[in-house]
Amino acid sequence: NMLNRFITSTAGVVLLMGVVMDCVAAGTPNGSVASAYYGAVPRLDRSDTLLGTDADSNGVRDDIDAYLSATYTSSGQLSAATQMAKAMQNTLKVDPTDRLAVKLVDRQNSRAIHCLYSKFEGGTVSKEPSRVVSEIESMTSNTKKRLLAYLKYNRALDGTTSSLPDEDTCE
Repeated sequence: NMLNRFITSTAGVVLLMGVVMDCVAAGTPNGSVASAYYGAVPRLDRSDTLLGTDADSNGVRDDIDAYLSATYTSSGQLSAATQMAKAMQNTLKVDPTDRLAVKLVDRQNSRAIHCLYSKFEGGTVSKEPSRVVSEIESMTSNTKKRLLAYLKYNRALDGTTSSLPDEDTCE
């Protein structure tokens, strides 16, 4: 199943997108290639804080919130992308030594991915859902500190299993 293969390769995708975003941020020639392929490159919070700024306390970093609002005009797609961004933000917050908390965050991510696929799949003008997930992962883990926290979360999931829910998981 394509979704299962996508989920198992997220760490590689995050690393690749991090490199692309660093090239864009550094102003290298690859930045123009990335911009042409991926669309407008958002201006992201690159502060040294793990969680960044969330002034409205909605669980999504303000820079990511602004990007999602500007990118997704369909309320269903915006809600699904926001749910995914909240779930991704929680991967940075969770204590990787607390196995139960890690599994709860993993369940949130599964629910968010399922919701996102239900809102983006099959649309004639929408992005592929896997691309939306990759973009949100990349934006969330856009600094070394954030990427390391995300990798610790993923490492904490080693040896565990996950499944996608069948019911409506959109919040």
